[in-house]
Amino acid sequence: MSASMTICSIPDDLKKTLKEFRFAKSSQMMAIIVKIDKEAQQLKVEETFDDCSIDEVRDELPQQQPRFILLSFAKTHSDGRVSYPMLLIFYSPIGCSPDLQMLYAGSRNNLVQECELTKNFEIRELEELTQEYIDSKL
Repeated sequence: MSASMTICSIPDDLKKTLKEFRFAKSSQMMAIIVKIDKEAQQLKVEETFDDCSIDEVRDELPQQQPRFILLSFAKTHSDGRVSYPMLLIFYSPIGCSPDLQMLYAGSRNNLVQECELTKNFEIRELEELTQEYIDSKL
C-alpha cells in the first residue's frame, strides 16, 4: 500500500524541470536538490547545479534535514559508449526530526516514479556522498 500512497505532491513546474533535467545530456555533472515544503505538502527545487562536482553539491546540503538529490552526468563505458545516468540519492541524516524523515520517506517513491528512475540510493551522513560512492553504485 505504501508504494501507491502519495504524501507530498509534485507540482507541474517541478515535473517540467525534472523532464528537462532527464533529457539534458550534459557532459558535466548536473544536480538538483529537492526539498519538501511542509506547509504546502509539495516537493520543490531548492537548488540546481549545471556544471558541478559532487563536493559542491554535498557542501550545499543541510546537516540536520533530509533532501533528495538528483544527479545526471556523462559516463564513458569501457567500450567507448557514452551514457547519461540519472540517479536519486535520498539524504536522511541521523538525528533529524522523525516527522521530517517520515515525510521524505513517504514521498520518495512518488519522486522515483515521476522521474522513471531505476537507480536510487539512501545515505545517512554527508561524508558518504563522494564520487567514489556514486561510481560504486553504477
